[in-house]
Amino acid sequence: MGETNLPESDSRPLGKIILGVGGDKTGKPSKYGLYLFVIALLIMVISILVLLNAYFHLVNVSSYNINKGGVSSPYLLAGYLGMFISIAFLPLPDYFLVPAYGYLSSIGFFNPYYAFLVCLVGAVFPVEFVCGKFAARPVLLKAMSLFHVSEKNVEAADKWLVEHGVFSIFISTFIPFFYSAISLAAGTLKMKSGSFLLSSAAGFGVRFVFLEAVGYFSVYIFTPSFDYSQRTLFFLLLILSSVYAVFYLVRTLALHAKKEKKVFSVSPTD
Repeated sequence: MGETNLPESDSRPLGKIILGVGGDKTGKPSKYGLYLFVIALLIMVISILVLLNAYFHLVNVSSYNINKGGVSSPYLLAGYLGMFISIAFLPLPDYFLVPAYGYLSSIGFFNPYYAFLVCLVGAVFPVEFVCGKFAARPVLLKAMSLFHVSEKNVEAADKWLVEHGVFSIFISTFIPFFYSAISLAAGTLKMKSGSFLLSSAAGFGVRFVFLEAVGYFSVYIFTPSFDYSQRTLFFLLLILSSVYAVFYLVRTLALHAKKEKKVFSVSPTD
């Protein structure tokens, strides 16, 4: 079977696509701008919470004395192999697993760089994609139902993939459990393997850097001596994300007003 023809990329310059300016043929702002707007809001919320705690000590950890013997053994089972198996095959949310491995790296159980690479390889290990490409869809749907992924979820993934193209793989890596449905849909729709793997690696790479950093550094955020240089970083993140969010909102409202003005300015034909 041939490769699926995914939607063609936006013909506007990349800068305008990312900034959400120009709009598409219908006058709507860029969907990629919307994605970044949501990410900017998340960064704003996280930065505000971190800075509030840094200056007002809402939650405090008076000391950072770690008892290595008290670490739960399942996290250490089989070392890096166990880490790979947990990420690649077990139905456990990596939103909890990766920060846990980051934390264990901070106290010396794992190398943080090796941990990141192992988690990334485990996440992009194309189980659902390969199954979708080579197995019958009814059999796949039956198997996926064991992991609480219904046919409705897969149909939604099909639609999402057709509408958003390869970029949908990148976005799906940030949505718990939805990536499995998207991977299956990408396989059944015969997406190019290279495009799928690169998009998956990019999405998981961005997310795992953040999640591992949360596990590695987060305990220091709750200490009274939280470093001032790190506070400056969160101030910078807050400013940049706020500027983008305001810009996007202003641009979106301007496009909406322009569209409304155009509609009302049309005179009825005689």
